[in-house]
Amino acid sequence: MTDIAKFLRKLRIDNEQSLGDMAKVLNISAAYLSAIENGKRTAPEELKDALFANYGLSEEQKLEFARLVAESRNKVEIGLAGIQDKELLPEYVDTAVMFAHDLSQMNRDQLARVKELLQEIKSQVASM
Repeated sequence: MTDIAKFLRKLRIDNEQSLGDMAKVLNISAAYLSAIENGKRTAPEELKDALFANYGLSEEQKLEFARLVAESRNKVEIGLAGIQDKELLPEYVDTAVMFAHDLSQMNRDQLARVKELLQEIKSQVASM
């Protein structure tokens, strides 16, 4: 059983839902959800969005599920639609592209430093 399957099944059980019930909430077919759970299909980004919108997940659960989706797809997408200051769009794009390119070249210590910095920034934004 895949990690994404474990996550989804636990969520279904915790919410006392059948596969069909969860599929209906997520607006996908039960067969498609079953295929995701069985590792036969990758989870689309829309599944993550629907899950977040319909289930009261903690920030930790959201991060874990986003990681599982990215791992299942072997990629991470960075959406730019929510950027409020459109004048900064070029800087956001440049930073995202640099980050995606340079991430694969970082060692464990460098990744830990970047993660720590991002967590610090997230904390500062949350306290504003």
